Amino acid sequence: MSQTFDALKQKLSNADLGQAKEVFEQAKVAYEDGKIDETEKKELMESAKSIFSGGKGLGGLF
Repeated sequence: MSQTFDALKQKLSNADLGQAKEVFEQAKVAYEDGKIDETEKKELMESAKSIFSGGKGLGGLF
């Protein structure tokens, strides 16, 4: 796992809706820049989406 992925994942751990949107966009850019791989991008985006839909934390598990 990359440092970029770890940093974005950490941001999502306590993110509100605005922060989740920011991380969602940052994940797309990081993937395009080659800083994270597709699996990491998908995990971050799914976690952000769970916050959008009212879930909490990574994967809605927290």
